[in-house]
Amino acid sequence: MEQSLCPIGKVVKPHGVMGKIKVVYFGESLDRFPLHQKIFIKDSLGRPESYEVLEVILQPPRLILRLKGIERVEETEGLIGKEIFIRKEDLPEPQEGEYYWFEILGMAVETERGRRIGTVKEIFPTGANDVYVVQGKRGEIFLPATGEVVQSIDRQRRVIRVVRMEGLWEDEDEI
Repeated sequence: MEQSLCPIGKVVKPHGVMGKIKVVYFGESLDRFPLHQKIFIKDSLGRPESYEVLEVILQPPRLILRLKGIERVEETEGLIGKEIFIRKEDLPEPQEGEYYWFEILGMAVETERGRRIGTVKEIFPTGANDVYVVQGKRGEIFLPATGEVVQSIDRQRRVIRVVRMEGLWEDEDEI
């Protein structure tokens, strides 16, 4: 089951005294979260526990959730700091040329000549575009996720092919 789950947010703190929780949502648009009727949060042993979402309040840049079975602030304490997951099959299909971060993380990165430069270990948004943090043999390489740099993404092979741009990496970074 765990492999079929993907993180979509994180509980940051209680909201009020009636068991509601404040959540940071990992998605681009808060409007997509209300599509999820069932979420998972791992218990103290790391096992996913399901929760029915009773109410979603959009409070940009965060969300407030009311979950079935959580009715007092004391019951939220064990949830604080934990990630919220959904089943991957519950995610909407991405548009052409769009990818979920969990798909990109861990992908190998190769040059247009087929030489490997590393693996995507982190992604961060900048407003204009995401930046892929690639762990290479000499350290981190920061690649802008733009059409100028990313030539293709192969979901099946789990490989991102990139075009060399001056200053992004050196010949010594290629394997």
